Amino acid sequence: MKRKFTKIGNSWAMLFTKTMLEMLDINPENEQVEIEFDKKKLVMEKVKNEN
Repeated sequence: MKRKFTKIGNSWAMLFTKTMLEMLDINPENEQVEIEFDKKKLVMEKVKNEN
């Protein structure tokens, strides 16, 4: 899947579709992700709820 970046102020953003978030099982309204870099790859993982 290819995605383009969108300019927002002085930053760049990548929009995630509802389908993409569903595939990742991420609810952006109440969950966070952790982002790591592995060489030239971006790795995003949902933060597990500690409750």
